Amino acid sequence: MAGARAYRHDLRCPHCGSNWLPKAGLSRGKQTYRCGDCAYRFTPDGNRSYYSARTIDRAMDMYAEGGSIAAISRVMGIKPVTVASWVKKRGASA
Repeated sequence: MAGARAYRHDLRCPHCGSNWLPKAGLSRGKQTYRCGDCAYRFTPDGNRSYYSARTIDRAMDMYAEGGSIAAISRVMGIKPVTVASWVKKRGASA
């Protein structure tokens, strides 16, 4: 026997616009939903960034001053792949 459809009047899937949104657990203490139509998983607030803009700006300033990705990662306690992705994104937009 299938469970009742979790139809929500106050929330829509950001990917397909569906209102069929059963709860799908927690992520960093916030409720997540999994779309019943397209299986997209999201949190309602839409904030996906774990680091503040200030932290990212500081890392990019260090990189612009000649710091290596490995050094920035060591000093700030951030994984090198994260710093590298910021460098790649900023390089494309700058």
